[in-house]
Formats: sequence, structure tokens, C-alpha cells
Amino acid sequence: MEYGRKPDGTADFSMNLVESERRSNESLDGDFTSGITPDGKSHFKESGVLEGDCLLCHARRYQFGKRNQQINFKNYRWAATAGADIGRISGAVFQFSDPDAPPGSKEFLGGTWNFSDRPKVAYEWDNRNLFNRDGQLKGTLISKTVDVKNCLQCHKGPDEKKVGWVHKPEFDAHYKAGLRCTDCHNLVENTRYGRMEHQIAKGWHPLGNVRDDLDGVDMKTCLACHLEGKYRPSRPGMPESAKNPTKKHEEKFPDVAFHFNRISCANCHSTGQPGMSGYLLDMGPGGQIWYTAATLEAITWPDDFGKLAPAPWKPWITLFDARNGLGEQFIPEVPKVAQWFGEKMDNLEVRPITLKYVKKAFDALLSRTVANVRDVNGAQVKKPTVAREEEIRGMIEGLAGMGFKNVVFVSDRIYELREGKVVSYEDNRTAHPHTFPVHHNIIPLDRGTTYGKKGKPEGCLDCHSKTSEFFTRMLIRNTGRFLLEDYPVPREPNAEPQMIPWGFKEVPIPAELKVKKEP
Repeated sequence: MEYGRKPDGTADFSMNLVESERRSNESLDGDFTSGITPDGKSHFKESGVLEGDCLLCHARRYQFGKRNQQINFKNYRWAATAGADIGRISGAVFQFSDPDAPPGSKEFLGGTWNFSDRPKVAYEWDNRNLFNRDGQLKGTLISKTVDVKNCLQCHKGPDEKKVGWVHKPEFDAHYKAGLRCTDCHNLVENTRYGRMEHQIAKGWHPLGNVRDDLDGVDMKTCLACHLEGKYRPSRPGMPESAKNPTKKHEEKFPDVAFHFNRISCANCHSTGQPGMSGYLLDMGPGGQIWYTAATLEAITWPDDFGKLAPAPWKPWITLFDARNGLGEQFIPEVPKVAQWFGEKMDNLEVRPITLKYVKKAFDALLSRTVANVRDVNGAQVKKPTVAREEEIRGMIEGLAGMGFKNVVFVSDRIYELREGKVVSYEDNRTAHPHTFPVHHNIIPLDRGTTYGKKGKPEGCLDCHSKTSEFFTRMLIRNTGRFLLEDYPVPREPNAEPQMIPWGFKEVPIPAELKVKKEP
């Protein structure tokens, strides 16, 4: 949010957004046009840009709410000052008419713009907890260590939305044991130069390609701490050791050691996600309509993602090459199954079309699909969707009429118009669920909900039975048709057992586990 992008989508570090905006003359460029400003321009010159803010992590008393308030006011340049709570901001680039208006209402984005009078800062010069008499900022404001609360200021909401994590001791064995985020996500290189580089240890992610060279570098892992003896307490309050479960696993599961090479630890030990999380994302009608992973109910407010689910739920499973030398593994995930409209570019990748244009095309349809669903409060509600061929055709024609080229609809397949007919094809780069791996909310063992908890042979049936969720959990592929035809129970052909992409047509059940029929 400080720099713009080049035509190929990569960051343009040669200029920040203010200068990029001055040079841009592309009317449909989502970086430098706006769907809410009076003139349709982004106005970074007036708002400023959001630069990196060290105190987000290193100030224990950081006021994240005040930072967000300035962002809502489009006072991007002043957000860090408000967050550090070292000054009071007066004036705003934008003021909402009704800050409490619900999403989707006419008043939600309504307000007053002011591009002529810059916001002003009154610093707390007389506050001796912040400034010395000579006006220097006191160093006591800054903490060398990073508290969990600081991490969660940014990560709480996205973690709830992506995977249903709730970072509380009752839901996570490591948090319960006294570990902090930085005990695993430490600095990659703890030297003077390394500290200045400030690269934080990270794992692997199927979607991300930012700094792939750092994938797993100095990252604490299940294997390293619990099997390879690399765990070392580095501060007071950390557990003295990380127990090695090898002996107990060998006792419970004799002769199945190969499982531990193919199945990640989290598969068996992350079996109770506590939050609602997001699963289906329907952008076909020109908005963001989310449905939860926990209950398949429609989200009304962003805070709904973080609500506790009626009961803990098991994640989905996927095959993933973690690029860590271990090869392909089964890992737990929470998929994001989306449908949306975009432009197919010359390299065959699809660029999403700004939702305000999609909504305009949807509103112009003579016939629109409305699905009967529930919201997270259990109430019956009606939600628009795109499910029928005639709607796909009408949307593509409408968006093409606005000037968009090579318009396609992305769902379980890529849909496009050829000679006036809707045709579709598979595209593994685009028309597939986005995978969000589950690494946290490792269930404490005393809950007794892990896969295989009873050991061999009874525990094997947790996975190797015809009704096991490990193999047969349904994965929705076509959001619109599921909402119209199947809701709330996923079924084929709009959904499929998650084992199908793994190459299984039926659950593998070893001979010794099969129940012999009476003669």
C-alpha cells in the first residue's frame, strides 16, 4: 500500500503510489481509479500512502483502533502517528455520513470528501511519558520484544477468516504451553545485519510466492522441535522441553511408520477449528458474499468470521508439496472456493474485473438467480448468485459492452462465449480452490479428538472407513449451482469427495480392517 504495480503485476519500487498515480492514464486501472471518489480517481496525493510502521509490533500500547480510524478517514499519511498515540489528528480526507451503516445499504459508503484542506497533527509535546523536554521521543515507548497482542492486531482477523483460528489457550496446545508467536517465527538471522534486514521466519504456502527463498529458513517445525531435538527455550516462561512422541506413536501404530512421511502432524492434531472461517466466496453478482466453513451460512458482518462455531470442525485435507525436501504430503486446509468474472489476458491468465462493473452488469440482467440460504444467526435470507447458463452469457455480454476484453466466468471451470454459446474448460491455474493450510489450533491431547486416538486397529478406522471425513469430506466445486440446487448439503456433481483430486475413487481400507461378512 506504498508502491504501485507494473503491468505484469509485480511491485514498482521506482516510485510510490503518489508518483505512480500522477503518471497513470489508464481509466480501468484498479490501482489508480476508485469506485467511491466523486471523480473516480484514487487521490493518493491528498491521502498519502500507508508506509511500514515499526511500532505496530514494537509498541506495547499501540492504538490499532485509532490507526484504523484514520485509514477509514482516508488519512493514510497520518495513520502511523495516530496508532503510536503521539498526536491528535484533526480534519479528514473523508468523513462517513453514517459510520454504523450496514454493508450493502445505500449509506454504507456515503460521506463527504475534502481534497482541499490537509489534516493537521497536534503532537503531545507536554506528555512526559512520550517526549523529553527537548522534544525527543522517549525510547521507553519502544519494546525490543514483540508481544502476542501486537501480532494479533494484524493477524487475528485474517486468521479467523482464512482458517478459523482463534488464538486462545483453550484452542491451541502451544499457546496453552506458554509459547508466543515469535518463539517459532523468530528473526531468520540474529546478527546485527540480520536484525536490520528484519526477515521473519516463515513456513510454506501454496498461494504465496513472496520471498520463496526464505521458505522454512530457521522456521521452527513439528519435526525439528519434537523429533530432531532442536527445541531450545530462549526466554523465561517457555516450556523446558518438547516431548518426543515417537515411542507412543510406535506403540499405538505398529508397522505404519510410512504414514508419518506422507501425512503432516497437523492432519491428526488439528481436528477442531473453533472459528466460523470463510469457505465459499461468491463474487458473481458484483459483491463479496461469503459462506462459512463451519456451517455454510452467509456472513453479514466481517466480525462474523471470528465468531465461535456451534461446534469445532475438522479441516479439509489436500496434497501439497511443501518444497522443504519432504516431498508431497497430506496437509489440513481450509479451501476458498470462489466464482468471479475476469478478463483473459494474452498469457491466458485471468485478471479480475472490478466489482462495481460486475454489479452493474448483474443488475442489468432480465432474469437473476436468488438462492434461499441461512445467515450466521440462523435466519432464512435470500442471496443473489450466478448459476444458470443464460446468466453467464448475459454477464459476459454486458461486461464486454462496457469495454472489457475476453471476458470469462471463473467457477469450477472457465466459462466463455464462443460464437454466441457458453463453453467451458478446465484450467488448473485459476478454476480451483485456493488452499489455506492449517498450522495452528493444535488440539490439546486431553481433548481426545485427534485422528487415530485409539491406536491400531480401532483408531485406523477414523480414516480408513467408508464414511471417514478424511477421505470423503465433500469439497464444493461450483458455488452458484450448489447454492441454487443443493444448499445446504453438498452433493455431486456440484461437489466431490476431497479424495478425488488425490487419485482415489474409493476409501482405501486395508484387508485386516475390513469386516468379514457372515457366510
